Amino acid sequence: MRRIVVRLVVLALVLTPVASWAAGTLHYAGRFYAGGGEFDIAHYADGRDKVAVVGIKTNQQATSVAFAPGEWHSFAELWVKARGTRSATWQFIGTFKETGNDDAAQLSVAAGPGVQLTITGRKRPFIFVLSPRDYAAFDATVRRTATWLAH
Repeated sequence: MRRIVVRLVVLALVLTPVASWAAGTLHYAGRFYAGGGEFDIAHYADGRDKVAVVGIKTNQQATSVAFAPGEWHSFAELWVKARGTRSATWQFIGTFKETGNDDAAQLSVAAGPGVQLTITGRKRPFIFVLSPRDYAAFDATVRRTATWLAH
């Protein structure tokens, strides 16, 4: 089930700004833009099954990492640590490796002049740098996603 959900979500992130299917619904919780790229946090629900997805889109190509409800805390912890790191140079914060799907993409986080989020998998690496001016909105989106997954 999770493998199918992840593939549908990746397809939705690539093809449509907001999608809903008979099988479930995708809702964008937050969209962030910088350097010609886009970082999205989305919620996908199919009945009682829920998945949070983070994705990066650049040059009309996209990739994503899916988080089961019990995995979202990993992303939130990386974010909190990165947000609190102040440095003029990039400092490695940590990684999360996706489970339950053939691609098994990996999200890496670094902090410095912003927060750098990198997703690697079968496709080329996708990199997005979140500006400090977006930290408050990003933080609120991460918290809303945790609440959504918990209910």
